[in-house]
Amino acid sequence: MFVTIETSITINASPETVWDYASAPENWTASNPEAHFGLQYDTPDNLPAEGATFHQRESVAGRYADLHGRFHVMDRPHLAVWSGTALYHVLGGLIRVPIAEGGVLRTVPTDHGVRLSHDVYLDFPETFVGRWLLRNFERANGRQAVYDHTFRELRFFKQVLESDS
Repeated sequence: MFVTIETSITINASPETVWDYASAPENWTASNPEAHFGLQYDTPDNLPAEGATFHQRESVAGRYADLHGRFHVMDRPHLAVWSGTALYHVLGGLIRVPIAEGGVLRTVPTDHGVRLSHDVYLDFPETFVGRWLLRNFERANGRQAVYDHTFRELRFFKQVLESDS
């Protein structure tokens, strides 16, 4: 059961500036400090790269998750495609449920800077538990919560990068 959440924002900066700032793990973590608890890439410079894996600890829609993923495509500063598994803690951490997730980060030059988008995908398992989780996700307005979470990150990048110009 596949869920897609699309977000984007226009930033008055070059694609390289946006990419370099947003890809730094300390900036990604700072983009949503109430919900991000750390991001680590398994690369020598701690920056994303094609084939690199990463670990992000975060809270999404009020649920703590450990996300372990990999970048499949990296075309700096235009495109990054990632996928992974987020282990969500349910019922105070008594149950840990894996959800397949993925995303596409894209920068597209415009007349007013760059359009930064991050489309996120969640794939709930086709099981009783997966259907229960999706139903609760939808009842809790999870799509909006994931959109808000992701848009908060993009808005942070816009605010920081445009205040520096």
